[in-house]
Amino acid sequence: MPLTIYEEDFAVESPEPDRPPRYRISLGQPSHRPAVKAMVKARRDWMRHHGLVTGPVEPPVLSHLGSGAAAGAQVWVLHEGTMLRGAAVTSIAPTVNLQWHQDPDSESLWLHDMYTDPDADDAPGRWLTWWLSQHYASCLKYVFTALCDEVLARKFANLHALELHPTEDEFRPFLLRRRTGPARRRLHTYVASDVPPPAVATRLRP
Repeated sequence: MPLTIYEEDFAVESPEPDRPPRYRISLGQPSHRPAVKAMVKARRDWMRHHGLVTGPVEPPVLSHLGSGAAAGAQVWVLHEGTMLRGAAVTSIAPTVNLQWHQDPDSESLWLHDMYTDPDADDAPGRWLTWWLSQHYASCLKYVFTALCDEVLARKFANLHALELHPTEDEFRPFLLRRRTGPARRRLHTYVASDVPPPAVATRLRP
């Protein structure tokens, strides 16, 4: 049975209405690569210090910024003022045969890769995840991701308000998902973006 940790909880208080949003989300550009590379190094150093495994290869969040995102993929960056606080890669892909979601016509937003600034004090990755779940609400039902490390998966689920589902898949042993939809609180008062929402007709297949 899945371990449900999902909560519709935008618990951190939003700024006062007359204050500008704390964060800004935009599509990643090649010019972001040096800042993202420095952030990835800082996060990997943090992970090694805490006994978590890091891969030796260049992560997608960097490779896509260097050579252009793969077809259908998007790179997102999260800024707080002039500071880069997070970066992620997403794509729209089928959600069938996951032992959890068996609608053969279903597609979801897949969060393939995410790195955040280890010095940030309020888990900026959750703002990116929650913003994506609202941004794609017009055309998709879920945001999915998968992790191999159980400790990291449980931490990710708790911080980002995701459902955690252990599987028997050796490559994706821990699936996590969040239902898309509008935030209960006014997310736009905390996170700004000028990226237009996707059309309702946005699908993986033409």
